[in-house]
Amino acid sequence: MKNIKILFSLVVLMALGLGSCNDELAQPPVNLPEGGVGTGYWNNPMTAYQASLGSVNENVYDGAGVWVKGYIVGYVDTNVGNVLKAESAAFNTPATVKTNILIAMSPDERNWENCVPVQLPTGDVRNALNLGDNPGNQGKEVCIYGTTGSKYCGAYGVRSVSQYNWGSEGLAPKLPEGAVELTTLKFKTGMQSFTFDQGNPSTAGFEAWKQDSQYGLVATGGRSGSAVTTDAIAISRVYDFKGYSIVYVRMRSAANYFNNRETFREMCQTMMRVVTGDSDNYTYGDWQILEFKGVPEGNSWTFGNSEYLEVPEGGDKKLQFGFRYTSTRSVSGTWEIESLTLCGTPQK
Repeated sequence: MKNIKILFSLVVLMALGLGSCNDELAQPPVNLPEGGVGTGYWNNPMTAYQASLGSVNENVYDGAGVWVKGYIVGYVDTNVGNVLKAESAAFNTPATVKTNILIAMSPDERNWENCVPVQLPTGDVRNALNLGDNPGNQGKEVCIYGTTGSKYCGAYGVRSVSQYNWGSEGLAPKLPEGAVELTTLKFKTGMQSFTFDQGNPSTAGFEAWKQDSQYGLVATGGRSGSAVTTDAIAISRVYDFKGYSIVYVRMRSAANYFNNRETFREMCQTMMRVVTGDSDNYTYGDWQILEFKGVPEGNSWTFGNSEYLEVPEGGDKKLQFGFRYTSTRSVSGTWEIESLTLCGTPQK
């Protein structure tokens, strides 16, 4: 019911809120609709419909923006008016205005009320997407990276677009400058030298962690319709990053039945610890939590990639990584980890 009220309020705001194309007034953040199509990740973009509701997701990568997909259908003719409405919505090409486009859920959409205005800043993105120079773009599906949750041309839209990609997905995050990929551990194919510490579950013999050929490393506290209280860790082998001044990690995972991202963060963590000594006499430091911003939503089976996270003071050291999973009688979600990528910046 709460989410239904939120969506109803958004419809009212969309009907009443008017402003110019230069209106910088930001609206309050809006939670993603329950069961929303996309989260804003490059490989799971929001839809034009979600953008029209003012949906935001500040936890995607660095919080600077999200990916939104839709079909280019027209533009706001600012020579007629700066507010998106029947008179200013234009679907003829070539366009007389190059500063914006309209996207929609269908390539044939011609109802202005189902369209989303997209701001095209000066530069390569405008040059490539505007319908004045590129009338053939009309009807094409595009994925754009920008900010949502505020109004543009009087309607919720996408502002400050800085990247685009043709099709239904955005561009995968690039490696940090100077870094190289060292290895990607693909858990669907095996344990990748990880071991499980199943902890001391409330039900004797219960094992939270397992490896699965379809989902990777999987942790859950659910058992035959009931929940088990547990605290279990999947632990990697020791990796030596000698010769690398900076270490980065990136993971691909999904999580469900945690209700939301905040609960997932509280109950599941990706960790690392510094290891000293030789292999026959290792000394292990304390576990430190790695604060990924691109963590799973916590209520979806959709896999997503995190950003490349710099491991604090991880350069030129031996490191070990761990995935900690906890569950209670009231919350026993499932965490699925498909891969872990390790990268480093070589010392000069």
